[in-house]
Amino acid sequence: MSNQNTFRIGISMAGAISAGAYTAGVMDYLFEALESWQKAKDLGLPDVPKHSVIIEILSGASAGGMTAVITCAGIQRNFPHINHQNYATAASTQNPMFDSWVNLTEQPSSDMMSQMLSSDDILSTASNPDKEVRSIFNSLFIEKIARRTIDSLIADPSIQRKYIADDLELFTTITNLRGFNYQLQFITAEGKREDRMTMHKDIVHFQLNPTGTYRNDGKIPFNFSTPDGVNRNLLIDAAIATGAFPVGLAPRVLTRDPKYINDNPLLKISHTKNALVDPLTDYTTVCVDGGVINNEPYDTTETILFNRRKAEIAQELGSAAAADYKMAISAANFDTTVLTIDPFPNYEDKPIGNYFDLVALKFAAPDLVGAMRQQLMLKTDLLEKAYSEDDYSRFMIAPIRTKGGITQKYSIACGSLGGFGGFFNKQFRVHDYMLGRRNCQRFIQQFFSVPVSANNPIIRFGYEGINADIIQGRTSNDRPIIPDIRISDDNTHIILPMEEKEFDYPAISLKYLMSLEPLVQKRFGIVLDNIANGKNPGTQTSAENPIVKRIRKHSWFGRNISGPIGTFTAEKFIAMGKTAGKGIAAEKFIDAVITDMDKRGLLNQDC
Repeated sequence: MSNQNTFRIGISMAGAISAGAYTAGVMDYLFEALESWQKAKDLGLPDVPKHSVIIEILSGASAGGMTAVITCAGIQRNFPHINHQNYATAASTQNPMFDSWVNLTEQPSSDMMSQMLSSDDILSTASNPDKEVRSIFNSLFIEKIARRTIDSLIADPSIQRKYIADDLELFTTITNLRGFNYQLQFITAEGKREDRMTMHKDIVHFQLNPTGTYRNDGKIPFNFSTPDGVNRNLLIDAAIATGAFPVGLAPRVLTRDPKYINDNPLLKISHTKNALVDPLTDYTTVCVDGGVINNEPYDTTETILFNRRKAEIAQELGSAAAADYKMAISAANFDTTVLTIDPFPNYEDKPIGNYFDLVALKFAAPDLVGAMRQQLMLKTDLLEKAYSEDDYSRFMIAPIRTKGGITQKYSIACGSLGGFGGFFNKQFRVHDYMLGRRNCQRFIQQFFSVPVSANNPIIRFGYEGINADIIQGRTSNDRPIIPDIRISDDNTHIILPMEEKEFDYPAISLKYLMSLEPLVQKRFGIVLDNIANGKNPGTQTSAENPIVKRIRKHSWFGRNISGPIGTFTAEKFIAMGKTAGKGIAAEKFIDAVITDMDKRGLLNQDC
C-alpha cells in the first residue's frame, strides 16, 4: 500500500487561554525538527533515517484550536524559528506562532491589560450600536491577530513541506449555543409523541483543497491560493469562536452553509436523521469556547485518522478489506498516532482520598458545576482501551519546568488566574513559549520513540544501515519517530541540535498590578452601567399580570420608591451601589491576582 514506510500523525491541541504560548512553542520546535530532517533526506546525507512522517490533521479546542489555524496559515510560507538568541529581534514578528501568541497586539505604549480593560468594545457605536456588554474583558484584540495572520495571506508555491498532507484536515471544537435538535419517538395513548433534546457539542471541519472543490463530505474546503482564499472568513470565525472563553471573552457568531453540517458524519449522533439543520437556509449560531465541552479533542482526531486510513485501504484493496480494518496500536505494528499538546493536563487531578458529604449550597453549587463539566468532557468510548500497556496510539507533550535539574511545582507562567495570567506580562508568554520548545525537544528525542525490540516495520526500514547513536547522541534501545537532527553549515553531514536551555522564570511587578486597579474599576463600572443593554427581536414584552398589578398597586415600594422623589432616591441609591460595587470588585480582583501570582512565585514585591 502507499506510504507503507510512513507514520501518520494527527496533532491535537488542548485549550489553554494565554498558555497557548506554550503550545505555539511546541509547534515551532516540532516544525524546525521536521524541516531539518526533510532537508537532510533531500540532500542525501549519510546516517539520516529513511522513513517518513506525515501530519494529516491539525485540531484543537480554545487556544489549541486557534493555534491549529495559525499553524495552518503559517506553514504556507517560510518563517524563522524563535529561540533564546533571537526572540527579542525582528524575527519575532516573522514567526506566526510567536507573533500571534507572545507579541499579541502589545505595544510599548499599550500593554495587553490596558487593551483588555479598555471599553471601546462597549462604547464604540460603529461596532456595537446598542452598547451591549459581551464579555468581562475587551477581546477585540483577538480578531486583530486573526486577521493579521490570515487575511490576504498567499501561499508560496515554491514551498513543499513533504511532512504535511496535501489534503490536510483541520478542525476546531466549538460550543454551539443554538445546538442541533434531536427527537426520540415514543408510542403513547395519544399516539406517537417526541422527547426532544439538543446537542451543543460541535466542530468546524476544514480540509485543505487547492481547487476549493466541495466533496459532499461535510469538510469545508479552504486554501491560501489567492488573497481572498476559499472560506477564509469562515476559518477566521472558527478560530475566534473556539477561543471565546465564556463570560471572559466575547462570543462569536458563526454562519455555515447547511451542507457542511448535514453531510458531516462526525456531527451526527444518529445516521438515520437525514438533516440536522434546514438544508435550504444558512445555519447561524452564537458560539463560545470549544473547551467547554471538548477541551482535548484527541478522540475526534483519532476518528478522522481512522477514517482516512480506511478510505485509503478501500481505494487500494477494496471495500471488504476496508471493512475489516482495525487501527494497529502496538509498538510492533502501529503506523498511526495522535500527538496531544496540553498545557494543563488533568493527570495531576487525582481523586480526593477523603470524601466529605457537604450539602450546604456554598459547597454543593460549585461541585455541581464541576460535575457537569467533567461529565461533558467524559470520553466513554476511549476508556475501554485506556489501560492497555502496549498502546502507541496516543502521545502527549505536557509542561515540565526544571531549575538546576530539579522539577518545579509550577511549570506554566501563563497558568495563573486559570490561564489568563499571560495577558498581564509578556515575559510570562516568552517563558512559556521557550518552555514549549524545550519540552518538545526532550519529548521527541527521548519519548516519541519505538523500542528496537518491537521490530516495527517502519522503524526497521528507517534505521536500517545507519548509525542511530549519531542521531541520538547516546546509546539507546529506542528509535525516535522524528529524529532531531540539524545540518552542518557546509551541508555535508548531520549534527545534533543545541540543547534548549532553561529559561529564567519571570516575575511581575507588584507596583504594576496595583496600578491596574483604577483601570479595572473603570472597566467594571462601564460593564455595570451597560449590562442590561441589548435587544432580542424574538421576544415581545408581555403585559403585567392583572392580579400582580392589583396586589402591588399600593405596596410600600410603590408609595415610597416609584414616585417622583422616590425615583430620584432610587436612582441615587443604585448609582451609589454601582460606584461601591465596582470599587469593591476591582479591589477583590486585584487581590486575587496578587495572591495567585505570589503563590506561583511570579510576584516581584517592589512596593
